[in-house]
Amino acid sequence: MNYSKFENTVNGLRRYHQMCDASVNELLAHFTPQRLPKYHILIRPNLSNNYLYFIEHGCTRTYLIADGKEVTNWFSREGDITFSSNALYHRTAGFEYVQLLEDSLLYAMSIDTLNELYKNNIDIVNWSRIIHQEVLLKMQRLRLDQLSLTAKERYEKFIIENPGLINRVNLKFIASYLGMTQQHLSIIRAKH
Repeated sequence: MNYSKFENTVNGLRRYHQMCDASVNELLAHFTPQRLPKYHILIRPNLSNNYLYFIEHGCTRTYLIADGKEVTNWFSREGDITFSSNALYHRTAGFEYVQLLEDSLLYAMSIDTLNELYKNNIDIVNWSRIIHQEVLLKMQRLRLDQLSLTAKERYEKFIIENPGLINRVNLKFIASYLGMTQQHLSIIRAKH
């Protein structure tokens, strides 16, 4: 199969696990393309969402509302997947929002379909397991960074680990993700 229209997605599928072509093709066969505009809310809290989304082009942020404020807790971009954690793991309505930060091309797949593929394809199971391990480790590092690094150090680490994202994402979202105010981030950037 020619992967040119799925280039970023296929690269993302193979980022942590070298999935064979047959397994990649099996996943791609269940994709439904969706072109959606910047600021579209893909996932909302308290609503069931039975899909996961593979990002071919675009960028998203995942956030929740805490004490009346938006708190960004994740960014996804080309080659990444975004979904409601509760929907994927527990088949219940989620607690988070997922918002597109750019005009985007996504490939949607139902969670039911993915669960069916798990029954018959160990390669897809291993891919999923490894992706979730990597996300868990990243979340643990983020938590440890919040506890052990200064705001400046967290910002510098963010830039190193997310090249190009700083030019694509509103600074207030990055500040929220890093656990600081936008004003504090602006001061750090001015000195950087």
